[in-house]
Amino acid sequence: MKLSFRLLVCSLFLLSLFVACASQDTKDGSEQTNSNARNANLEDPEKGGKKFGCIEGNCVNGIGKYVYDNGDVYTGSFKNDLREGAGNFLYSDGEKFNGTYIEDKKQGPGEYNFKNGDKYVGEFQNGQINGKGTYSFKDGKSVSGDFTSDGQEGIGVLTDDGKARNCKIAGRKLLCE
Repeated sequence: MKLSFRLLVCSLFLLSLFVACASQDTKDGSEQTNSNARNANLEDPEKGGKKFGCIEGNCVNGIGKYVYDNGDVYTGSFKNDLREGAGNFLYSDGEKFNGTYIEDKKQGPGEYNFKNGDKYVGEFQNGQINGKGTYSFKDGKSVSGDFTSDGQEGIGVLTDDGKARNCKIAGRKLLCE
């Protein structure tokens, strides 16, 4: 009886470790479905034999290159199996982030390039656009100011053809004076 109970407790403990070690999030916040060991290097025959997992370096504690099963690629520093420090993230849809990670989330200064040609350079907090920064539109206009709610809210100055106007951002819409 004691042996069965110990086996049950040990099994539950190991299962909880495997679940807790899964990779954090992708751009949309969904969890990845890779092995708990970031240094695992796997091939998926259904995806033409493409490799995913840690394909270069040390993706647990060091510098490495990690390919997610959805095609996203992170190259940079890892600590305790999480993105930590300087890194570059190339999303499978072509968007890019270059900046700093803390505990697997964008944190501090960074640059995000959107697939439509727009770019944000500035502060990130807890994985989101939050703080001082500049959002540059592909048509040459830019807004510099304070952003919150992942860039959906804020106040700033719009520069367009050398002219500056005070603006407010509400629900990702730019409202200028």
